[in-house]
Amino acid sequence: MKKFIQSATLALLILTVGFTSCRKNESSESDLTSMQDQNSADFNVDLIVKEVDMAATDGGLKKGGFPIVTIDSIASPRTMTIDYGTTNYVCEDGNLRRGVILVTWTGAYRQSGTVIKINFKDFYQNDNHVEGTKTISNMGLNASNQMTYTVVVEMKVTNTSNEVYSWTSNRTRTWISGYDTKTKYDDIYLISGTSSGTNRKGDLFTAKTISDLKIDMSCQWRIVSGIVEMNPEGKSTRTIDYGNGNCDNEISVTVNGKTRTMSRRK
Repeated sequence: MKKFIQSATLALLILTVGFTSCRKNESSESDLTSMQDQNSADFNVDLIVKEVDMAATDGGLKKGGFPIVTIDSIASPRTMTIDYGTTNYVCEDGNLRRGVILVTWTGAYRQSGTVIKINFKDFYQNDNHVEGTKTISNMGLNASNQMTYTVVVEMKVTNTSNEVYSWTSNRTRTWISGYDTKTKYDDIYLISGTSSGTNRKGDLFTAKTISDLKIDMSCQWRIVSGIVEMNPEGKSTRTIDYGNGNCDNEISVTVNGKTRTMSRRK
């Protein structure tokens, strides 16, 4: 009887370990940290580029007070400094910023060969510490007479919980509509390329576009369609579908044949 009890206990222990292992695997497979950090990274950069664009276009983001925009259009390359001060400043877009955005450019955005670089000095956005460089290079017209750019990003973000995530990306941006007008809100781009990084848990990931991302500048969410394939280290592939062209905050994420719809940004 004692031997039977020991065997039964051992069998139960094995089953318990097995179920626990399954639950851990399921939990691991449903982990979307890398995807969330990648989206957060793109969102942070997108907000910064909007600020840079407004500063370059208007010569300032707000009349009086911060930020202080200084442009040197004689230097080569040309330079622009956007200084938000050393304490949080509530910007016109409602986001908090402090520190400095530094920009250099060699020519006009539409001019073939122009190189634009964005980097930072003690810069915080909504109390997230942003470091790194974004480089945009105008590669001229493609075979379809569309302006193309290479966009290389090397960034690191330390969030408000002191968690760090970093990433690099190398993408091609193709300007497919709105090139002939002065307003930017009718501009439409296609973006393709790859990225890789380390999420806030220290896990590595890679990602690539398998269907070009369509960027509609009239949409507050920017990406209105396209598919990205993400491969977190040691986990199954995640497929992120940005939709069919509607301007909304939803994406569909598929892991191991199971799809769920969720908000891309909270």
